[in-house]
Amino acid sequence: MAAWRVLSIVVAVLVLLIVVEMMRRRKLREKYAGIWLLLAIGVAVLGAVPGVAEWLSSLMHFITVSNFVLFLALGVLGMVALHLSAEVGHLEEEVRTSVEETALVRCELEETKQELEKRIQLLESRSEMTNA
Repeated sequence: MAAWRVLSIVVAVLVLLIVVEMMRRRKLREKYAGIWLLLAIGVAVLGAVPGVAEWLSSLMHFITVSNFVLFLALGVLGMVALHLSAEVGHLEEEVRTSVEETALVRCELEETKQELEKRIQLLESRSEMTNA
């Protein structure tokens, strides 16, 4: 077995172990872990059965297998970037909504505080009138 095959299998197994450990420690959410698990399994398959990479690269008319692997890596990174961009957009919307709600609650609190101070002043003035 070629050294690059062994290396790719070892790297894939290490990625699998790291992802499982990160999920166990709750450092990585399941929806992100799926991407990394699929990637590790794909690398393991391509490393263990090199004929698959050769067949896919010839099917897609790549001259060399390495070009095909780089194309796949670029596609995976592009999909990860797209997914993370969508997540950031969603989180930005949540933060904006939370900030707006906090501002509204602060305004309501300030209005309630002012009304309460007016009532206290009114009660104090009434109590001074009855005491006098």
